[in-house]
Amino acid sequence: MEITLTLLILLIAIILFATEWIRMDLVSLMVLLAVALTGLVTPEEAFAGFSNPAVITVAAMFVLGAGISYTGSISTLGEHLIRMTGHNQTLMIASIMGLVAFFSAFINNIGATAVLMPVVITMARKTNLPASKLLIPLAFGSLLGGVCTLIGTPPNILINSLLQQYTGTGFRMFDFTPLGIVLLACGICYMAFFGHKLLPNRKSGTLTEAYQVKEYITEIEILEGSPLHGKTISQSMLERELNMKVRALLRDRQKFPQPKRNRKLYVGDILFLEGDPEGILKVRKEKGIAVVQERDNPLPDTPKEKLVVVEASLTTTSDMVGKTLRQERFADTHGLRVLAIWRSGASVVRKVDHVILRFGDVLLLQGTEEKVRHLGQGHGFLVLGGVDPVSYRPRRAPIAVVTIISVILLSVSGATPIVIAATLGALIMVLSRCLTIKEAYDSIDWPIIMMIAGTLPLGHAMQNSGTAELLSNMIIGGVGSFGPWAVLGAVFLITFCLTEVMSHAAAAVLVAPIAYNAAIAMAVSPRPFFMAVAVAASMCFMTPISHQSNALVMGPGGYKFLDYTKVGTPLNIMVWIIATLMIPLLFPF
Repeated sequence: MEITLTLLILLIAIILFATEWIRMDLVSLMVLLAVALTGLVTPEEAFAGFSNPAVITVAAMFVLGAGISYTGSISTLGEHLIRMTGHNQTLMIASIMGLVAFFSAFINNIGATAVLMPVVITMARKTNLPASKLLIPLAFGSLLGGVCTLIGTPPNILINSLLQQYTGTGFRMFDFTPLGIVLLACGICYMAFFGHKLLPNRKSGTLTEAYQVKEYITEIEILEGSPLHGKTISQSMLERELNMKVRALLRDRQKFPQPKRNRKLYVGDILFLEGDPEGILKVRKEKGIAVVQERDNPLPDTPKEKLVVVEASLTTTSDMVGKTLRQERFADTHGLRVLAIWRSGASVVRKVDHVILRFGDVLLLQGTEEKVRHLGQGHGFLVLGGVDPVSYRPRRAPIAVVTIISVILLSVSGATPIVIAATLGALIMVLSRCLTIKEAYDSIDWPIIMMIAGTLPLGHAMQNSGTAELLSNMIIGGVGSFGPWAVLGAVFLITFCLTEVMSHAAAAVLVAPIAYNAAIAMAVSPRPFFMAVAVAASMCFMTPISHQSNALVMGPGGYKFLDYTKVGTPLNIMVWIIATLMIPLLFPF
């Protein structure tokens, strides 16, 4: 009965994580309560995740990474990179991946990707190369770099904590490094010499030249005296001259999706147009047409010549994810108007201020440079071109660098556990004013923290109920006759398949007890199996939803879902084979 209950909760959790019908932090809380209410774990075990050293360490590492970012240390090195690489695309890809991997080995890889993205976009613009050729390599480099050290990514920290819990011993800071460096080198070679050929060649738009052409959805109304009145869609200049597609028509509260091209237009009609930023800016200048958001959200006391139009992408820390512009009173709060919205994979054919925003959505904004800069500081938006970068705190950079080096040395020397060293480092970052206390709180990816703390009890339930043993026996029954090497390969494959559709940390938590039971059943060391789970959990290249770094570059690069599958699948297979062969050599059975 307990095994059936655990399997049911596990299945429902995987479905909810994969479909994202409910936010992952809420799913984790539901999992926690489910295993507690059904008696699969005790109340103490259910909430023990919130005090787990891995959870505290992950939160502290978010703050340490933000301290490095806010002092401008990463951007400075990135700017030097632009000058060094010239116009050689192979060298650019290798340099980008190497640099982001170096930072991702010691700070949060999402933060490293976000800080280097504007630098990479600038590099693409100066070399007249589509940014779509460089941004996926940036994201993939951050994922490969994360597996190079113990603190590089949450799954590493989490798996180390679970290994200590199961066996009493854990991994050291650089136990991951030999394997990580080999995988990184292979990943760089793949992307630099072959993978980049599979990436789309999407030219930049003329709005800022700093980002890719994307098909935005904007909302216009036909005004009195408009030359569009009485004309059909095919006769209007919208398609012929402005290259805008009419995705829907709203007339007297009746909506006509995908209206036929012979449908006539009348005063008062609201059209949902899809097109690139250049077309949207031309629409704004046409007589007899009003961009609804521009009309309904005036910017008082702002001369037109001082207004700029930029893109801004929602990051993982944005508190607007899951909300609408109307709910947040965006124009009043930030002094910016949203002209249009872009979402990869689907047209958002709704009133702009009624769209429920998601991570990775890109907004086309209009306002003053001052307001745009303010939005980019601590509000969960990554501003993409159009304004000068926000100012950093370069005088604090040496303090930030020394702090993170000290955290590493304290951990490596064994003088203090990593959880103490990381927490101390986070405190120093705030006390030394490398970042403010608000920036420190904002830098922590709270959904990830909640997700880890909420799913840890499910791992306990799998172990307590015998579910982990059952699943491990099924794996052994399938490939165990080929030896522990084959079982390790199967564990690696299961983990990276799960992490393509759900959080990498959640995948690590769910597979870890299965890996442990498989090792015990075969009377071999669990260390190589835990290493396989940790590495596989970060090797998520095939979908944009598998990791925040992938999703972060999706908007600025103008990528589609299948772009990741096309270029990421060979890399995932290559990493699977290499890791399966190497791990037992580094960590013998």
